[in-house]
This record gives sequence, structure tokens and C-alpha cells, in this order.
Amino acid sequence: MSKNEIQRREFLKRMGIGSIALGAGLGIPKVLAETDNGFLVENKEQYGMTPVELLSGKEFPYQIKPDILKNMPNRMTVFSRDGWDPVRREERKKVREAQGGRSMFQINMIDKKGKSPNQTRLDYALMQASWATAHMDPFYNWETQSYSIKQLAEFGKWDPSDNDLSWEEASVALKHASLFYGASLAGIAKYNPLWVYDEYIHAQEGSNRKLIPENISNVIALAFEEDYDGICNSPGRLASAATGDGYSRMAVTAHKVAEFIRALGYQAIPAGNGTALSIPIAIDAGLGELGRNGLLVTPKYGPRVRIAKVFTDMPLVPDPPIRFGVKEFCDSCMICAKDCPSGSISVDEQTWEGKSVSNSNGAKKWYIQPEPCNDYNGFSCSNCKRNCPFNKPNNSWIHKLIRDNINLKSKALDKIMVKMDAASGYGVEVQASEFWEKDGKASITSRDPQA
Repeated sequence: MSKNEIQRREFLKRMGIGSIALGAGLGIPKVLAETDNGFLVENKEQYGMTPVELLSGKEFPYQIKPDILKNMPNRMTVFSRDGWDPVRREERKKVREAQGGRSMFQINMIDKKGKSPNQTRLDYALMQASWATAHMDPFYNWETQSYSIKQLAEFGKWDPSDNDLSWEEASVALKHASLFYGASLAGIAKYNPLWVYDEYIHAQEGSNRKLIPENISNVIALAFEEDYDGICNSPGRLASAATGDGYSRMAVTAHKVAEFIRALGYQAIPAGNGTALSIPIAIDAGLGELGRNGLLVTPKYGPRVRIAKVFTDMPLVPDPPIRFGVKEFCDSCMICAKDCPSGSISVDEQTWEGKSVSNSNGAKKWYIQPEPCNDYNGFSCSNCKRNCPFNKPNNSWIHKLIRDNINLKSKALDKIMVKMDAASGYGVEVQASEFWEKDGKASITSRDPQA
């Protein structure tokens, strides 16, 4: 028996994979080597061209301090504070005054007659339409409104054995459904109450907030790729269009996944940015690691994703967390921090607490400053995604080399790679005119940038 076969058998055993059928569609990863904490694997469908370490123990690619980390109140996020916090209102007032009392829409569409480069009426139309579905209410309902779904739910809780499946195989089937409904990536995490907003854990009497039911056991994390060419236009409006399209797809897909689970007789609570912190849930579900820019960095799409999640009592099998050198690379890279137009990204070492009341403290990480980030350019900026080396499709030897060598965790090599990345011309703003000159193949719906 070959060494690779031994590794594969040990991998299946350690990861709890009892059947080859488990990987029928998503693909059981190719095992490259066994590590101290798990296995180094390749899986193009899930990770693109990046080798990834699957963590087979109970460790995660982050550290927390339980005495500091508490449930964050939803009302303290920078988005919520914009509505009630007098400090934020004053800050927003100053931003508006610096713009001559005009919003970015008024400046670009009225003052400049919609003809400013990257801010034209055509660009604004693509942006506003992309957000349309995201702004509709029904998709994140906690209970089904569908009579047909209720009919199916009346049959009771579905048993995988009815389809000759184990719960491991049923978990993969759930992820297949998630991809079928429109997710770019899907993973399952064990439910961790620490990531839920305080209002949904400690709802006050008389509050209109619902409590997360005690029987919730798992969370499905769903990641949605944002259009590469659109993000490359940041801080132009096409980047916001890519973002809005991600949010709209989040709403539709999370709703469908929740309804799928409900039809099988289990509880399902879909959520976009609300209810809980999306990034740590996605990390727990094995979708990526946290970057210096405060975003989830995935092996396949870098930080160019949006995240939704679905809470459920369905007894699914969680996916292992992953590690692929993001922390080590971000230690050396610094591109996003140095190029951040609002100065919101830290250039310092990781800390346990941030400087803003809108930071969720207690994890060792780079804390961003959400207020200036939110206020810049009418909150229409994705520069830290655009210029991140992990963002780039694998269409050059430079980026293949970056990803193939990232597991060496060499700071000297990382710095060389960063310089090569910049010298290659990646990360610069692409004009909207170039986007509009492309054909439909430029859309993420008709091409895979990792191919």
C-alpha cells in the first residue's frame, strides 16, 4: 500500500468521512501531506489552486480571550449607530459639510450631470439595481410563509436513511443544495452562541427581538463571490454594484436554503449581516481565515465574497476549519493598510481590543476603524479587496507562485511576492469604460476566474 493511500485512509478516518459517496460532488480533497494539526490538501472546487491545511482537532485559526469576548450588541455596529448615536450623527454631519452639504449622489449625478468617470448614470444604474433584492424584507423570515413547505414539514423530521444516506452524506447534500441555490461556497459550523448579537441571546421583556432557540445546533455559512471586474473598479460605482449583487444573492439563496431545511421538518433561521457576526461563523465553517483588512479571506476568491448564514437544529456534521497562511502573509504584506484611503486598516501588530465602540473585542486580530470606513466615498469602497494579492484569479505565474509557496510561512518570501504583485500591475483601479467594453464573459455568472 502506498504512502498516499495510507494518508488518504487516515484522512478519511480523522475527518469522520466514512464513505466515498460523501465527496461525490464537492470532491474529497487530494491529500498532500499530514501536518501536526491535520492534513495539507488540494481541492480545486472548494479552494481554487491554493493548498489548504484542514484542522482535524478542535483548534481554530484564531485566538480568543473569554474574559473579554462577549456577545456584541447589534445596536453598536457602525450601521446601527448611524441611526441613533449622536456621536455618529455629528461625524456624518462633518462629512456632509466637507462635501459642501451634498451627498455623493448629488455631486455625481446632479452637479456633474452623471458624466464623471466611474460615476456615470450607467454605473449608478447597475449599482442601484444590484441592491434591489437585498432591500426586500421577506427573505430573512424566521418561519416559512409557504403552504407547500408547511405541507412537507408536517411529515416530521426527515431521516437520511430514507435515502440510504448517513448524516455525513446528508451534510454534503445540504451543501450541494446551497451551491445549487446560488452560493459560491458553503460550509457547516457548530453553533457558537458567542457570535450571536446580544439582542438575540438576551432579549429584554417587551422587545420585538426573537431569541435564538436553545435547540439550534449548527450554522450553514454561505459565501458569494463578488464580480472580479466590478471590484477592480473600486472606488467607482461598479464595485458597489458587485457588492450589492452579492447582498441580493445572499438574500435569495439563504431564503431557499432555509426553506429546503424547513421542508425536511427542521428549524431554519436565515440571516444576512443581521442576527450574528458572519465572519467568525464562516471561519468556523472552514471557508477561510481573517485578514488584516478585517474581512474573511477565502482560498479561492480571497476577500472578494459576501456572507450569509442559516441557523438550524438539523443534526449536520460540521466542517473542519482551515489554515493557509493568511496571518503570516498579512504580517508582511501591508498593501491594504497602506492603500486604504480612509486610514481604517491597522498597520500595527494584532491586538485583543480595538479602538472603536463598534469593534467586537476579545479575539486577537487586526481591528479596523469602522467609522471612517463607513464615511468614505458614500460607503462605496472596496480598495482593500481590489488590491489584496489573494483576490487575484490564478491567471499568471506570479499568483500561482504566491499561492503555492504561501504554506512555507516565510516572511522574506512573502515580501518578495508582494513586490512582484505590485510590479505586475495588479491592484490598480480599472476604469468603468473597460468594464462596459467587455462581453458577457466578464460576468461571474459565465466564467470561473480560478480556471
